[in-house]
Amino acid sequence: MATPLSEDNPAGNERLWTTDFVLNLLVGHFMFASYTSLLTIIPPYVFHRGGQEWQLGIIIGSFGIVGIFIRPFAGRWINVLGAKRVTVAGTAIVAAGSLLYIGAFSPWSLIPVRMLQGIGIAMAPVATSTMVANLAPAHRRAEAMSYMGNSINISFLYAPVLSSLILTYGGFHNAFLFSGLAAILATLFALRISSRQTEHVTAPPAGADKVRVPLISKAALFPTIVFMTYTLTTAPINTFLPILATQQGLGNPGLYYTVFSATSIVAMFVAGPMADRFGRATVIVPGLIATAVAMFVLNAAFFPLMLWGAGFFAGLGFGMIQPGIQSLTVDRVSTRERSAGMATLQQAWDIGGSGGAFAMGPLGGFIGIGNVFGLTGVGALVGALGFMVGNKRKPASLSSRVSPQVSSGADQSETAD
Repeated sequence: MATPLSEDNPAGNERLWTTDFVLNLLVGHFMFASYTSLLTIIPPYVFHRGGQEWQLGIIIGSFGIVGIFIRPFAGRWINVLGAKRVTVAGTAIVAAGSLLYIGAFSPWSLIPVRMLQGIGIAMAPVATSTMVANLAPAHRRAEAMSYMGNSINISFLYAPVLSSLILTYGGFHNAFLFSGLAAILATLFALRISSRQTEHVTAPPAGADKVRVPLISKAALFPTIVFMTYTLTTAPINTFLPILATQQGLGNPGLYYTVFSATSIVAMFVAGPMADRFGRATVIVPGLIATAVAMFVLNAAFFPLMLWGAGFFAGLGFGMIQPGIQSLTVDRVSTRERSAGMATLQQAWDIGGSGGAFAMGPLGGFIGIGNVFGLTGVGALVGALGFMVGNKRKPASLSSRVSPQVSSGADQSETAD
């Protein structure tokens, strides 16, 4: 039954599984099915268009770097235009980019298309995360975030493999069509989302100044910095994992992603309700420690089982961190700043993941590829320690916005259910 609107329940609904919530999951899934399908298409396409290895990092990295500049504005656009419109625009841009790859005539011509898609990915996930936060009852917020994360994770299980098969038997043209079709489906599902249920929270009251929503949410800076110690570990994975697998005889590097995805899906189902019941710290700290273990295993890996083990610990880490850190961010920011908070948090991917990837090449040549993994593992441990210290100093206004059951502490023992 619908209930009155409130700060913790802005959609006026105590049910989690509503039509709009399911539509958001479908949007997130097909948007990232489009994105993950490109992981196995773009590298060979660069070489198909006459590119060289040194160009590959620049072309791949250009996708994420644009997000550093666009993502903060996405939070403001959501407050001005509405989350649904930003989602529709973002997914449509991703679809257009996938189709534009077909007309690329040189390696460098891929960069503007990559940057265009980077704009779409910088916009839409902020909007979908904001809508999920708006729709979820406060006492099930982390659980809702875990379902959103899993809708994305499932795309990793099949989209890269399927697009690779399409490439093998149908060529680049059909592979890019598959990616574009997935993003078009995301756009169609986004058009079905109810503006009344998802946007009235993000928009300021009538007559209010719509420009004063911050580009960077100060309340979200602490979880963003903590999350950045995780996203930095993805930089050596994206840059060096295939090379490490070849040098150390670890077998097919794709098996790392398979184990990672399967493990993170299971972990999220457990971590979301656990974070709601016992506090955000109970999943964030163990998640960062598990991620560090994964990096240390890769640092020392010398046979295939160690690669699979690293995928297991990395999947466990992400499965715990994702719902915890997202719900912690929503806990800390005001309702009106919710979109800005999600945009600030997701910049950790741009700075730690994409920005870190640019630094990994020279660093790997200086200290060795394996040691880069170990170094980012140390960073994850520092993040866990920093969270335990900094989490004790919550914003003064936090207690007025978040009920005790969903606070970020680890000492809660009751749920709001």
